[in-house]
Amino acid sequence: MKTIKYIFVFLFFLSVGCVNNTPQPQQEKESLPKHKGEIKIKGAYALMPLVQRWINEYQKIHPSVLFNLSPVGTGEVLPEIFSDKTDLVLVSSELPDKLETTAWILPVAKLSVVMVVNKKNPYWSQILESGIKKDDLAKLFTGETAYWGDLFGEPGEHPVTVYFRSDQAGATDILSKYLWLEDQKMNGNGIMGENLLIEAIKGDPLAIGYCNFIYSFDPESKEFLDDIRIIPLDLNQNGRLDIKENFYEDFTRLHQAMWLGKYPCILNRPLQIVASQKPSTKELYDFLKWIIIDGQKIVSEMGYMQLRYSELQRCLSYIEN
Repeated sequence: MKTIKYIFVFLFFLSVGCVNNTPQPQQEKESLPKHKGEIKIKGAYALMPLVQRWINEYQKIHPSVLFNLSPVGTGEVLPEIFSDKTDLVLVSSELPDKLETTAWILPVAKLSVVMVVNKKNPYWSQILESGIKKDDLAKLFTGETAYWGDLFGEPGEHPVTVYFRSDQAGATDILSKYLWLEDQKMNGNGIMGENLLIEAIKGDPLAIGYCNFIYSFDPESKEFLDDIRIIPLDLNQNGRLDIKENFYEDFTRLHQAMWLGKYPCILNRPLQIVASQKPSTKELYDFLKWIIIDGQKIVSEMGYMQLRYSELQRCLSYIEN
């Protein structure tokens, strides 16, 4: 009897240990009406690469489902939510409080904002060793600190060139909150669009700027872009980059630090799919459910941060109920 009892206990724990933590598909909603025409998606540039990849992968198994994906600047996103010409809107900036009760909002991923310099910066070796304090970064972006040398005991050496997004951008909002600059303006050269901003920094050894993490590395090799380096942050502001703060050497370590919360969480922006009402066609329902169940496998691979298990469960329940 003891042998049988032990075998039963072993099989019980074995079955518990084999539970899959991935949200499981729910019952199909066959009663939903068919979608008329293409699924029309508009929204933030920050989400474009991920959603385009989701569409590509989804159409491999559902080739008959058609999509129309187009980018819209942050300032133009909100009006699209209630447009009858759009099915889904991609939002990467903070939503107005009133929208919480009037729109259907589905979190799908997270993305970090990073501050960058040119790799030929004359003080790069010192920056890499000590990091830069948040207070000093704020002074650099507002022009209060006008020379790189001021950070390292060499006043008046090498003037700082600040580049910032002149168009409305969620990344700017996130960085401003981190640096406590909501009531101050960045002082420098305004650039329209992320790609042009990065190109400007590549051509200027004394530049400083910022971007969404996904634009700082090559998506194939996962190597940081030539001529661009991510600024390490001296989080405790003690004038040196401690071991627990030093995770900037490659894509994998930095991306992991972002997901684990070692990188400042305030620099992580939520990415959401928003609609005027809960999607009511079968094609929309199936696609959104696929994003939460299977599409999350693609998120980390592309430099975004995957939702945690509890968040995925809530999202799945939100779609189903």
